[in-house]
Amino acid sequence: MSINSSVSAGSKKIFSESSKFNPSSLISFYELDFTKFGLDRNNTNLSEISFASSIPAPYGGYGVDTPGILRFHNINIMMENTSVNLNSPDLFGQLIWKGKRYIPFPITIEGFETVSRGTLPKPKMTFANHIQNTYYNSFFTQIKSQIRNIGDIIGLKILRRRTFLKYLDAVNFKSNGGIINDDNFQIDPDNNAELAADIYYIDRKLKENKNILEYELSSILDLENIKLPLRTLYSTSCSFDYRGEGCEYSETNNPYSTRLNQGKPIANEKDDLITSLLGLSSLTSRGEWNRSISYNKGDYVYITVNNIKNYFVSKSSSNGKSPYDTNYWIADQCSKKLKGCRKRYQNYLPFGGFPATNKEL
Repeated sequence: MSINSSVSAGSKKIFSESSKFNPSSLISFYELDFTKFGLDRNNTNLSEISFASSIPAPYGGYGVDTPGILRFHNINIMMENTSVNLNSPDLFGQLIWKGKRYIPFPITIEGFETVSRGTLPKPKMTFANHIQNTYYNSFFTQIKSQIRNIGDIIGLKILRRRTFLKYLDAVNFKSNGGIINDDNFQIDPDNNAELAADIYYIDRKLKENKNILEYELSSILDLENIKLPLRTLYSTSCSFDYRGEGCEYSETNNPYSTRLNQGKPIANEKDDLITSLLGLSSLTSRGEWNRSISYNKGDYVYITVNNIKNYFVSKSSSNGKSPYDTNYWIADQCSKKLKGCRKRYQNYLPFGGFPATNKEL
């Protein structure tokens, strides 16, 4: 069966189940995406953090974690398989959906609704640890500590996924050794049986004390200062994110054969060549930045933020400082002008500006 056919069949199952007089329980899963924040105050790259590393994966290691992504559910598992010990660290009430594990976490998110007129809903998300459980307490403390290290999670992306209980991965159910008792209903594991995902962003903090963190969420359609159309036409300035989609200037998988220097760091935001600024003839790649390594003058590293590699070149030897410290590093940047594009490409220029217009940035 093709992917499109599988998705279509999954959608039909969701419609059919939701139309029943007594449908299977509707399950909500949440994903918090911390990857856009780059480094926290301790210079830890958030796109590399495994939030659930302190909790063993269930069922002999089944269930995948994604660095920088916190996946959780707030469902009180009442349909347990009484033959297993729910206090065991390899279970801990974890659920598996699409091969990824979701940790039971004391967060409440309320206020989701669909409206066709008036103001869009602004759900509230509350971190509140009221559960006396060793694993909950440890996990809750870890997450609160991480939020403090970030300093501010305004703009954090939150994804809500929903499906019916019967469609969860087979490993969750008693008949397959899981914690959910399926004695009284027929399971039908199907990763394509899912409602459309809801995307929200943290808009502002409402409350914070020793036991509670509360935030207000906004729909992707209700963010401040958003304009339509999203792209503004400028004559002399490129609208693409440097090294991102449209620009594509990178060391690998570059679609333009005319790029220069194989995607290596070139210049600062003023188009000054980094080699000239440092008095060097070449630069040395040292891969992804590692806080435990000391770098020499001319070494360059990268930090990945939003799937884009941001490059930095060391200005001195014995450099163990964070790449964001401008006293020790030069950031590879683009002026967003044609001059900056020409320093990186020849013949064909993937310039995101519109020279024929007369609007300037």
